[in-house]
Amino acid sequence: MENLINQENLEDIREFIEDKIADIPGSYILVGAVGSLLLSSYLSKIGKKQAASVIAKLSIPIIGIGLAKYKDVIEAGIENHLPNYDNA
Repeated sequence: MENLINQENLEDIREFIEDKIADIPGSYILVGAVGSLLLSSYLSKIGKKQAASVIAKLSIPIIGIGLAKYKDVIEAGIENHLPNYDNA
């Protein structure tokens, strides 16, 4: 069986994910990631180690996506509030 994630379709996968999450604010993604970490720690505490491990591993990329989206929003807000000195 052929590997589905390879260099040729990696860009298509990235564009697909970006299109799907374009309308979701970065803060919501970060809240979801923190929630998944809390769920993972709860599952670990009650003895469901394998389920906790899977959810914890999924939360790491979600945190990265949320931080990237949130950083873009912050940078855009800063640029909008800075004075424009090009015309001076």
